[in-house]
Amino acid sequence: MAYFTIEKINSTNNQGKIKTRYKANVREKSFGKVIFSKSKTFDYKAGATKWAKDLIHSREHGETLADKQLMTTTVKELIERYTEKSCASNKPLGRSAKASLKQTTRYPLGKVRLVDLTSQHIVDFCYDRLNAETKPKPQTVSGDISCLRSVLIHAKSMFNLDIDDRTIIESYPTLKRLRLIAKSDKRSRRLVSCEFEQVLTVLRHYQQRDEVQIPFADLFEMSVLTCLRISELCHLEWKNLIPERSLILVKNRKHPTQKLGNDMLLPLLGEGRALEIIQAQPKVGRYIFPFNSRSVTAGFRRVIRRLGITDLQYRDLRREGCSALIEKGFSLPQVAAVSGHKDLKILHDIYVNVFPDSLIKLEKARR
Repeated sequence: MAYFTIEKINSTNNQGKIKTRYKANVREKSFGKVIFSKSKTFDYKAGATKWAKDLIHSREHGETLADKQLMTTTVKELIERYTEKSCASNKPLGRSAKASLKQTTRYPLGKVRLVDLTSQHIVDFCYDRLNAETKPKPQTVSGDISCLRSVLIHAKSMFNLDIDDRTIIESYPTLKRLRLIAKSDKRSRRLVSCEFEQVLTVLRHYQQRDEVQIPFADLFEMSVLTCLRISELCHLEWKNLIPERSLILVKNRKHPTQKLGNDMLLPLLGEGRALEIIQAQPKVGRYIFPFNSRSVTAGFRRVIRRLGITDLQYRDLRREGCSALIEKGFSLPQVAAVSGHKDLKILHDIYVNVFPDSLIKLEKARR
């Protein structure tokens, strides 16, 4: 029969203070010979005792700790553990992934035990999401499912839970057939007619208000000239500016797999306009544009609504910038040196939308 003992361990830390921990030892003997032995150290005696009793119970009933954990852990608990462990790693979860997983835990799916999880639960969750007050699109729900699938894929290696993403794979045909999930719509929106001048003029008036601190017009121009995301633009640092070469080092540009260290030198184009805008900013700290990117996009939306311009999002300015460079005669690799794309196909398919009449102008300019 298995039994356990709790051993008190005292150690001295760097400050000379004594710290007490508790080591649980579980052993099992047969005919006087030890056939099983395992120990684990805890900060609290209660934790050590519980672990020892659970281990003995699992051995006597033919269960492993992993089996018992699978029987009791819910989807919500797994998501919370995954989020905590991932965010403490060298590759933390992004803001969107964390928000998606947190959203998932609020639904009935979060209360389902991992051992009971089926493809029907996944389908029901998608119905619940689409019928929520916020009325998310199938594309948004598809993102939620993708994030949940990542959690299930890594549950085995991260927590020794005998579970995988099979339930989600089995649910895909139904989810697609009922259009509960869908691929993201490919956007092609660009600034047309006099929209650039209209928006720029109103933004200049808007930022002149006493209560407005953000240089909306400057950020609007810079977003088009540099093809930077607004989050990247708001993290440009003075120390990384190389004015004599019209370059600036952009730290940690967004990358599908590399969250940190994706740095690149960005040419400041626009025939000196981008550098001029930067040098006109007050040096009040570390960042050139020390503003919250969400506040910038919120102000932009207010101006767009006031102008009556429809279906224009701030992220479309990146496409506008890339397309404008192509229209000026830059090649795809040259545009990628500005946009930061590693895959030219993605740049071509998603971010470049050339106006046909621009080719006529380009041809005339080359004569």
